[in-house]
Amino acid sequence: MSGQSPDPAKRRIDVAAAIGYGICAVAILSLQPLAFGPLVEAGWLSESRLGEIAGLETAGLALTSAILPGWLTGNFFRLKLAVLAALIVACNVATPYAGYSTGLLLVRLLCGLAEGGVLAGAFVVLFHTGNPDRMNALFLAVSNTVIAIVSYIIPTVILPVYGTPGPFMLMAGLGLFGLVMIFAVGHKPEAMAAPVSSWRSWPFATWLVLLGIILQNAGVLSAWVFLESTARAANLGAQPLALSASLGILAQVAGATAIALVGYRLPSGKSLMIGSSMLAGAIYWLGHPMGAVSFVLANVLMGACWLALLPLSIKLICEIERKHHALYLTAAAQMVGLSIGPLVSSLFVSEQSVEPAYLVGFGMAVMAVIALGLAANSPDRIRRTH
Repeated sequence: MSGQSPDPAKRRIDVAAAIGYGICAVAILSLQPLAFGPLVEAGWLSESRLGEIAGLETAGLALTSAILPGWLTGNFFRLKLAVLAALIVACNVATPYAGYSTGLLLVRLLCGLAEGGVLAGAFVVLFHTGNPDRMNALFLAVSNTVIAIVSYIIPTVILPVYGTPGPFMLMAGLGLFGLVMIFAVGHKPEAMAAPVSSWRSWPFATWLVLLGIILQNAGVLSAWVFLESTARAANLGAQPLALSASLGILAQVAGATAIALVGYRLPSGKSLMIGSSMLAGAIYWLGHPMGAVSFVLANVLMGACWLALLPLSIKLICEIERKHHALYLTAAAQMVGLSIGPLVSSLFVSEQSVEPAYLVGFGMAVMAVIALGLAANSPDRIRRTH
């Protein structure tokens, strides 16, 4: 950062503020079922349009998270972010009153574009404070902890008391909190080129890492979305399903926290190979449970590996690409993977069996291992790290 203070306390404030406003940008990714489901039940939205709206918002988030870092940096950094955060607030307030499908589509697309910009602004600060891999792990751990709490509050408190507008009012509240946090950032990031404008200078290995991130997230979501169907087909009952889902989320937080605290010191190449292989195995295992305990353990292993691997992938990019501009495409790569995973796996499942979804997810995870292995052993990385 330009004029960055050496005072560790001020740097910690910048990091805390960036995490604070970044949460309002990513919360919707986990809260879409809880927020939009009641709209379907109320007849405001058809189930067929639900997927379209959720997918379009995620696509908007991915797009602006990739293209806006360069625009945000330099002059008026906080003002630009404040406008985007205010737009998130306005869109969430307007959502319950936007009418039927078309109005909701436009409002949520606009919200997704604003969310991606705020997420880009969070990463601009976090990645400029040093140790981008550790900062990403810290962001994942804190944000998922907050989202897990909110996920519990919405069905138990918000919906019974406030009805269908409640979840969106809560997300508007997160946006207001983010708006306050934006002005707590003490140092503006120095101007930088837009990441997408510098891609021609990146080593090929950089693209392999981004591909690995896409494939990993696609593989996980290919399995995750059919969790309930798998438990039902195996006659496991409601309790193992609830336990698996909750412990899986806690495992995600634990995986990211472990990397933030100590795991960032691990060698990125070997760690990614081991962790990615474990992730692939967990996806396959989850689709072929041998009982309730097996089902829960497989989901816990998948969750722990999932959020631990992204910070390690960021560390690998830092070892390959000198200017680190590709770091700002990691969020977009993650969103792309989350979008295409369920879409691809849905082409192979049927009412009789969802097992093919896990085979698709396993195949994607294996391809991620190959892509990351090639990147870790590329001449560009070897030249810069040896």
